[in-house]
Amino acid sequence: MKLTIPANYVHTRATQFFDKSNVPAALLSHHNTKAGVYGRLSVMRGAVKYFGFADAEATTPDLELVIEAGCFGISPPQKWHRIELLTDDTYFNIDFFAEPEVQLSGKGFGQVVNTHKD
Repeated sequence: MKLTIPANYVHTRATQFFDKSNVPAALLSHHNTKAGVYGRLSVMRGAVKYFGFADAEATTPDLELVIEAGCFGISPPQKWHRIELLTDDTYFNIDFFAEPEVQLSGKGFGQVVNTHKD
Protein backbone atom coordinates (compact mmCIF):
# COMPACT_ATOMS: atom_id res chain seq x y z
CA MET A 1 0.00 0.00 0.00
CA LYS A 2 1.35 3.40 -0.99
CA LEU A 3 1.22 6.11 1.68
CA THR A 4 -0.62 9.28 0.65
CA ILE A 5 -1.35 12.57 2.39
CA PRO A 6 -5.09 12.99 3.02
CA ALA A 7 -6.68 15.42 0.54
CA ASN A 8 -8.06 17.68 3.29
CA TYR A 9 -4.63 18.30 4.87
CA VAL A 10 -3.17 21.76 4.26
CA HIS A 11 0.38 22.74 3.31
CA THR A 12 1.81 24.48 6.38
CA ARG A 13 5.46 25.07 5.53
CA ALA A 14 8.35 24.16 3.26
CA THR A 15 11.99 24.01 4.20
CA GLN A 16 14.78 25.56 2.23
CA PHE A 17 16.74 23.20 -0.02
CA PHE A 18 19.36 21.20 1.83
CA ASP A 19 22.61 19.56 0.76
CA LYS A 20 25.42 17.94 2.75
CA SER A 21 26.76 21.35 3.82
CA ASN A 22 23.57 22.60 5.46
CA VAL A 23 21.34 19.63 6.32
CA PRO A 24 20.10 20.09 9.92
CA ALA A 25 21.52 17.55 12.37
CA ALA A 26 17.96 16.89 13.59
CA LEU A 27 17.10 15.28 10.24
CA LEU A 28 20.07 12.92 10.47
CA SER A 29 19.08 11.71 13.93
CA HIS A 30 15.99 10.09 15.50
CA HIS A 31 12.97 12.43 15.16
CA ASN A 32 9.32 12.36 14.17
CA THR A 33 6.65 14.61 12.79
CA LYS A 34 4.11 15.90 15.28
CA ALA A 35 0.58 14.54 15.66
CA GLY A 36 -1.53 15.45 12.64
CA VAL A 37 1.50 16.35 10.46
CA TYR A 38 2.84 14.54 7.38
CA GLY A 39 6.26 15.27 5.93
CA ARG A 40 6.98 14.94 2.19
CA LEU A 41 10.68 14.78 1.31
CA SER A 42 11.40 15.69 -2.32
CA VAL A 43 14.80 14.84 -3.80
CA MET A 44 15.97 17.09 -6.63
CA ARG A 45 19.45 15.60 -7.07
CA GLY A 46 21.21 12.54 -5.66
CA ALA A 47 19.42 10.25 -3.22
CA VAL A 48 18.24 10.09 0.39
CA LYS A 49 17.75 6.96 2.48
CA TYR A 50 14.81 7.07 4.92
CA PHE A 51 14.98 4.84 8.01
CA GLY A 52 11.68 4.34 9.87
CA PHE A 53 11.53 3.10 13.47
CA ALA A 54 8.76 1.47 15.49
CA ASP A 55 9.16 3.93 18.37
CA ALA A 56 11.45 6.50 19.98
CA GLU A 57 13.72 3.86 21.55
CA ALA A 58 14.10 1.53 18.56
CA THR A 59 17.57 1.29 17.06
CA THR A 60 16.79 -1.20 14.28
CA PRO A 61 14.71 0.24 11.43
CA ASP A 62 11.35 -1.33 10.57
CA LEU A 63 11.45 0.43 7.19
CA GLU A 64 14.23 1.48 4.81
CA LEU A 65 13.44 3.44 1.67
CA VAL A 66 15.76 4.99 -0.93
CA ILE A 67 14.32 8.19 -2.41
CA GLU A 68 16.06 9.12 -5.67
CA ALA A 69 16.14 12.35 -7.67
CA GLY A 70 12.73 13.21 -9.09
CA CYS A 71 10.91 11.21 -6.42
CA PHE A 72 9.53 11.85 -2.96
CA GLY A 73 8.84 9.96 0.25
CA ILE A 74 6.11 10.55 2.80
CA SER A 75 6.49 10.21 6.54
CA PRO A 76 3.23 9.83 8.48
CA PRO A 77 2.43 11.70 11.70
CA GLN A 78 4.49 10.65 14.72
CA LYS A 79 6.56 8.06 12.80
CA TRP A 80 10.08 8.03 14.26
CA HIS A 81 12.69 8.20 11.52
CA ARG A 82 15.98 9.62 10.33
CA ILE A 83 17.57 10.18 6.94
CA GLU A 84 20.96 9.70 5.35
CA LEU A 85 22.27 11.52 2.27
CA LEU A 86 23.55 8.88 -0.14
CA THR A 87 25.50 11.04 -2.59
CA ASP A 88 27.79 14.05 -2.28
CA ASP A 89 25.51 16.09 -4.53
CA THR A 90 22.18 15.25 -2.82
CA TYR A 91 19.80 18.22 -2.85
CA PHE A 92 16.32 18.03 -1.27
CA ASN A 93 13.62 19.82 0.68
CA ILE A 94 10.66 18.90 2.86
CA ASP A 95 7.05 20.09 2.72
CA PHE A 96 4.76 19.66 5.73
CA PHE A 97 1.02 19.09 5.60
CA ALA A 98 -1.26 19.23 8.65
CA GLU A 99 -4.83 18.46 9.56
CA PRO A 100 -6.85 21.67 9.15
CA GLU A 101 -7.82 21.55 12.86
CA VAL A 102 -4.34 20.94 14.27
CA GLN A 103 -2.86 23.79 16.31
CA LEU A 104 0.86 24.03 15.58
CA SER A 105 3.02 25.66 18.23
CA GLY A 106 6.72 26.46 18.37
CA LYS A 107 9.01 28.07 15.83
CA GLY A 108 10.59 26.87 12.60
CA PHE A 109 11.11 23.11 12.49
CA GLY A 110 9.77 22.95 16.03
CA GLN A 111 6.25 23.51 14.69
CA VAL A 112 6.23 20.26 12.77
CA VAL A 113 9.13 18.12 14.01
CA ASN A 114 9.75 16.52 17.40
CA THR A 115 13.24 15.44 18.48
CA HIS A 116 12.38 14.74 22.14
CA LYS A 117 11.88 11.10 23.06
CA ASP A 118 9.69 11.78 26.10
